[in-house]
Parts: sequence; C-alpha cells; structure tokens
Amino acid sequence: MIPSDSNPASRQFVWTIFGVGVIVSVMLSIWSISIDSVINNDGIEYVRAAELLSSSNWDAAFTVYKWPFYPWLMMWVGNTVGISYETAGHALNTLFFTLVVVFFVSAVRAFGGRSRSLTWIAMLLALAHPVFNEYRAFLIRDPGYLAAYLLAVCCLAKYRWQPCARYRLAVIGCLVGATLFRVEGLVFLFSTPILFSLSRPGPARHSYHLSLIHI
Repeated sequence: MIPSDSNPASRQFVWTIFGVGVIVSVMLSIWSISIDSVINNDGIEYVRAAELLSSSNWDAAFTVYKWPFYPWLMMWVGNTVGISYETAGHALNTLFFTLVVVFFVSAVRAFGGRSRSLTWIAMLLALAHPVFNEYRAFLIRDPGYLAAYLLAVCCLAKYRWQPCARYRLAVIGCLVGATLFRVEGLVFLFSTPILFSLSRPGPARHSYHLSLIHI
C-alpha cells in the first residue's frame, strides 16, 4: 500500500486535478507536435498501413504491419472525421497520453494514495515524465497500450478491496485492449488467474501491489 497522510482529497479536489491534468497534457502534446513536424519511421509505416486498410487491401496492410489495430484505428478516425491519417494518429496519441496521466493518478489513489499531496505529486509526475513528453510528437502504439494497462491496474486494485465479477471483467477487458496495441499484453492477459489470486484480500498481498505500480 501507498502511505497516505491525514488530509484526504475531496471529490471536488480530485476532479479539479483531473481537469488541470487533461488541459496541461493536451497543451503539451500540441506544443510537442508543433515543434516537431517530422513523422517518425514507425509512424510512416502506420500511415501506409492505414492507407492500405482504407482501400481494403488487407493482405498488403498486414505485410506492412502485422499488428494492425493501431493503423486501423487511425484509418477509422481519419475517415470518420475527414482528416489525414497522420493527423488522426496525433489526435489519438494526444487522447491516449492524456488518459495515461489520468489513469496513473487513479492507480495511485486506488492503491491508497488518496491524500491531496499524493494526488498532486502523482499528477505532476505523470505530466513531467521525460519519456512521456519525449514521444508525444511520435506516432506510436505505446500510449494506447499504457492507457489500457493502467486502467487494468486501477481495476485490479479495486478488485483487491471489492472482489466482484465486474472488476474481474474490467481487468480482462482492459488487458484485451492493451493486447490490441501491443502483443506484449498477452503476457498479462494470460496471467490474469495469477493476478486475481494474488489480489485477494489479505495483508500478505501488499508487496505485490507495490510491484505492480513499478511495472
């Protein structure tokens, strides 16, 4: 468990923190994209795969990229909104990075860090994380994977205190979503029986929760 102080954050305070985090995260992404207009190498492949998927050339799209959910999502957003696939990718990653920030704070709170100070620290840490900010201008699958993974961690933490079917299903669903972005998600998905077993209520499980936060 994460130690908490005697000043728990109110619901209004938490929502205010989330609102600030969302605004700052979106602004950071827009700023990063505006100063780095060169698309990364992986992003070029994703755009090519999206173009092939749009023309129903699935075989060629799989040849370009064999894990096509992210390019398909770029294609779907681009065609639905009427924007380029590159712009769609940036919009998706801005959304995913913002969700990573929100879900990271939620995970810290779900593991017991419910004070005002720890909520602030978690938000600042997520917004200032150098790896997150370094890749905000890239077209990559990782933000979507991390967002789904962190939401799974939140649901797993809640399952620790309220072991019910809805949280089990939520964890599995989130890990399926993470797997759609990166094949590595299969490792956690296939490990769900172990995760649920280790997350059963009991003082002996505390060290396990700390290890999850640092994965």
